[in-house]
This record gives sequence, structure tokens and C-alpha cells, in this order.
Amino acid sequence: MDQAGHVRDEDQLAAALDRADSQHADAIGDPAPGTVVGSVGGMAMSISITLDDDLGEELVAAVAGGNRSALVAQAIREYLDRRAVDAAAAWHASLTGEDAAAFAEFNAAW
Repeated sequence: MDQAGHVRDEDQLAAALDRADSQHADAIGDPAPGTVVGSVGGMAMSISITLDDDLGEELVAAVAGGNRSALVAQAIREYLDRRAVDAAAAWHASLTGEDAAAFAEFNAAW
């Protein structure tokens, strides 16, 4: 690889792909413990979901012939975002003493 990180020959490409495969396997086996969003970062996957008839019809109507997978992926991202926000709010609520005071002071500026 050159200084900018570009692969220059086939051997380097093969090595880079091996590293990427290894990192991908690590991401699946150990999905960034302690983080919600980190657990899905850096990998793409295929999942099979069985929807009940009503939900399936709602999904078809919602996409109106568009990309159902994209809609489901967006819903999952929004769910994970909400979980991350909820986790942060719970952590903020758990602060006591000097930590709570510093956090309140920081938030007062906003």
C-alpha cells in the first residue's frame, strides 16, 4: 500500500482482502461490546424475517413498490439510535454529586 492507503498490486490486494475478512469475522464474533450502534458498524448482513400477514401488507403499502429492505434497514437504524439515546439518558440520570453538577453546568449552556 502507498502512503495514502491505496493498494498497488495483486499481492497487496489479496492481503488487504484477507485483513478485511478477518476484521469482518471479528466484527461478527465480537460485535463491539458495550455499544449498540457499534454492533452493526463495519458489516453488512442478510437476515430472513417472517412477517405476519397484517405487517407484511403494511410493509408493502408503506414502500409502494419501493425497496422493502431499505425501509426495514432504516427502521432498525432508528431503533438502535433510540436505544443509544435511551442508554445515554439513563447514564446521565445516574450521575450524582460532582458529576451531576458538572453535567448540569454543561447542559445549561445549551
